[in-house]
Amino acid sequence: MPFEQTNVKDILEIKLQDKEFKEAYDQVKSEYRIIEQIVKQRKSNKMTQKELAQKANVSQQAISRLEKEKHIPNMGTLIRILNGLGLELNLVQKVAK
Repeated sequence: MPFEQTNVKDILEIKLQDKEFKEAYDQVKSEYRIIEQIVKQRKSNKMTQKELAQKANVSQQAISRLEKEKHIPNMGTLIRILNGLGLELNLVQKVAK
């Protein structure tokens, strides 16, 4: 029996029509964008996870879990990590679509 191809984009398009699913999807998408920026900045600064952990006063494991997208830290830890990278969190209002 041959494998049937699945188009994930089509499935996602259908699921995003569900309001609750879309809200959860948008939240997770935002979290992953923040993580991507943290990793990008750490690498741009030529810092190891251990060096960032020391600057942020968190464990290297906390940095690793964050970067592997296995754990979203609490706000205090996130801010310490951002401070360790020389970054700050700014909020901007979304433009309504």
